[in-house]
Amino acid sequence: MLALAAQAQSAPSRYEFDRPQLLAQQLLWGVVHGVRLLGMACHRRGDQAAALAYVDWLDKQWPRIRAAERDLSRHYYGREQAPMEAIDAALRLKPALERPDSELGEACATLPAALATQRYDLERYYQEKLKQ
Repeated sequence: MLALAAQAQSAPSRYEFDRPQLLAQQLLWGVVHGVRLLGMACHRRGDQAAALAYVDWLDKQWPRIRAAERDLSRHYYGREQAPMEAIDAALRLKPALERPDSELGEACATLPAALATQRYDLERYYQEKLKQ
């Protein structure tokens, strides 16, 4: 993982505006990253409803997440798969939420309803980004 982190620091960190498919994957990864950080924080807080909603969402969205993981791993690391954290580093995403878990009660309470909306349907999100 350390080698990938070092490689991420030297990898281009710009968004690929001239490559719509890759740009859509980069933007989608940002959504996945944010949901993942919140879902894991809710789990640590013991918010079972939010944690279960996150796991269910992850299961349903996995094909699109895996496609983004593959494309971004190829782009940044020249390989089929890199750890999610390595892709996060390549995109210069923050490794943790800025608020402590103890302050996330409201966010965790609303996570199940949010993940059920179309906004978090990653295939739909990806297709919309390709059209822009």
